[in-house]
Amino acid sequence: MNLRLVQFSLGTGTRSAAEHIADQIVPFIRSQPGCEQCKFFADYEAGDYGMVVLWASQSAANTAASVIGPVLTGLLTDAKVTTDNRRLFDVYEPAQK
Repeated sequence: MNLRLVQFSLGTGTRSAAEHIADQIVPFIRSQPGCEQCKFFADYEAGDYGMVVLWASQSAANTAASVIGPVLTGLLTDAKVTTDNRRLFDVYEPAQK
């Protein structure tokens, strides 16, 4: 399992723009093969936002990134994003005792 962490900043007073991005991109991400879960998070006061996406595999995450990336980039550009960071992590699940 892999986790994609997406973080971006739009500055203060951008809640409406951030929620528009979430309304567009989260359902799109969830519809991709291998998406286990997608959550949007926000610090409305600071204008910092992001998403956490759990993927069934690195292959699913990378395949989806090639489809989602251009759409997300367009939405962020339209909203005048000031910073944008996208990372992929392996998920470690400790054994049950």
